[in-house]
Amino acid sequence: MPFYSRDSLRNRRPDWVNENDPLFITICNKQRGTHHFDNPEAWHALLAAAEHAKNLGRWHPMLFLCMPDHLHVIAKISRTPDITKTLGELKRDISHRFPTEWQKGSFDHRLRSYEHYLEKRDYVLLNPVRAELVKSPSDWPYSAWWETKGYERPGIVRCAFRD
Repeated sequence: MPFYSRDSLRNRRPDWVNENDPLFITICNKQRGTHHFDNPEAWHALLAAAEHAKNLGRWHPMLFLCMPDHLHVIAKISRTPDITKTLGELKRDISHRFPTEWQKGSFDHRLRSYEHYLEKRDYVLLNPVRAELVKSPSDWPYSAWWETKGYERPGIVRCAFRD
């Protein structure tokens, strides 16, 4: 069987996939290992860009957490515009608010069930603990939750938004 290489994977959702399924998304700063996002100025820029994209109808963020050099997001992104365009616009908006050099692309994974969502949610919320930045997830100041029908707010998230 031949192996075909490609420069990148397209973030195209197949037509049969439900667009209401949340996506687990990781977006990285180009300079890994740096403390770029874990500060109040960056955090406010990230939240403003996330809210702006939400208000434009591009996505519905559910959970947003920044680590020093990358972002974890659980969000619902409608079929049009597609995932790649939505995340590209988000990265550009963040960069205008807080200068950032991004790694090319991003990683996304569809969460097919509520149990799968809980698994990824807990992974995201425990990330600062695993990185030994804090002792408890509730100590990490850079997490946000947007109210989402059918999804319970994790009590340890610092910042919460309502529709």
